[in-house]
Order: sequence, then structure tokens, then C-alpha cells
Amino acid sequence: METVYLLILCVYGVVWGSFLTVVGLRVPLKQPITLSRSACPNCHHVLTGVELIPVFSILYQRGKCRHCHQRISLLYPIIELVSAASFCLIYLYVDHHIFNLATSGLLLTFGIVFSVSDLTYQILPDRIMRWFAAAVFAVHVLNGTKDFLFYSATGIVFFLLFYLFYQRLPNSIGGGDVKCYGILGFLLGYQTCVLALLLACLLVFAIQIPLLLVKKVNSQQAIPFAPFIFTGALLAYFIGPAFYEWLNLLLFIQ
Repeated sequence: METVYLLILCVYGVVWGSFLTVVGLRVPLKQPITLSRSACPNCHHVLTGVELIPVFSILYQRGKCRHCHQRISLLYPIIELVSAASFCLIYLYVDHHIFNLATSGLLLTFGIVFSVSDLTYQILPDRIMRWFAAAVFAVHVLNGTKDFLFYSATGIVFFLLFYLFYQRLPNSIGGGDVKCYGILGFLLGYQTCVLALLLACLLVFAIQIPLLLVKKVNSQQAIPFAPFIFTGALLAYFIGPAFYEWLNLLLFIQ
């Protein structure tokens, strides 16, 4: 029965990932999300039902638009598969308490939207950022957490720290990243957010340095940081308790 649940979650996951990709691509351009049909960005051919099926459509079309034969970005299937895998991981490894499910769901949802937007346009839209902040606030209020002030203070501290960093080194981080870490601090608390930042930086080094060595990118190119921010945040949310327990044992802290 659990296999059936996972298959259903995979279907929901790829559909959700496909929708969020559209949001991430259209909102920065101030295009409607639901009232206009999807079309090929090159020849503007309106996609048919078969061409809209997540993952399957790119295989069916052999990775190219059927009309202009322009290659379809791999961003679409990658995001859809990541979303499906994340749905399954959340189901298997996250406590089914509503606050935990909502937290992981918000990380996945806004992580995908901001990652798509940052990778495509190098912008994190304020319109989506406001929705992110409002959703995090609503989750805390509905949960009635007694640590609301603690989470709020964490968000403010992270925002101020990154804002000062942004003021000192404006070319090293974007204003959207500053807002993101403020909201993530509010959502996750300081322990998980510190681990998320550490993991994000490690991911940047692990991916960027090999790309620099093979000259696929140069040191002057801006790094889209949102994918690393939210990947680090999701990983930290999954492994945070185990990591800090291991750290306590390592340091002999009882």
C-alpha cells in the first residue's frame, strides 16, 4: 500500500513542480500564471495536451519542440523530478505533524519558484517574497508555537547580518538573498538556519570550483544562489536533529 502512496505522490509531485516552474518563469515577467496557455518560448507554438504532460512530454518530443525543433530546456524535467522526489522524502522522513509538513512544503514550494527565477533571470521577485513571508507568518500563527518571538528574533538577526554583508560587499550577494535568509530564519530558527547556510556554501564550492576548473564559468559570473539556499535549507531540515545530536556526542556535551 505504501508503494501506491509513493506513486501517487510522484504524480502530484511532478504536476506541482511543473506548475511552480511556470510561476518562476512568468512572475518576473509579470505574465499571467493561469489565464494564458503555455507555448514554446522560441516559436510561440501553443502546446497541446500531450506536450504539457510533465516529464513524459520531453521524452515524447525527444527533447525538442515539434514545430521549430529548438531544444527544450532540461530545467523543466529536472524540477519536476526533484519535486516528485521531495514529495516522497517528505512523506517518508518528516514527522506528519502539520507544522513540520507545512514547513517542508514551504521550503519545497518557494525553493522551486525562486530557483527557477534566479537561474533564468537572476532575480527573486518581491511579489513572491511577500507571499513567502506571509505564508511563514501564517504557519507560525496557526501552529500557535510558544517560540514565536524566538523565531521572529532569529529572522530579524539573519536579515540584519546579511543586510550588513550586502552593504559591505554588494557584488557578492543579492538583495533577494538577504530577504530570503531573513524569512528562512523566521521559519527554521537559528540552529537549522545556521546549518542550512553551511550546507549552501559547501554546495556552492562543490559545484562552482569544478566548473571554474573546466572553464564552464568564469570568476566574474554572478552565481544564482537561490538553488543553493533552498537545497541547503531542505537538507538542514531533514538532517538537522541528527546532525546536532552527533555534534553533541562528538563534543561530549550532555
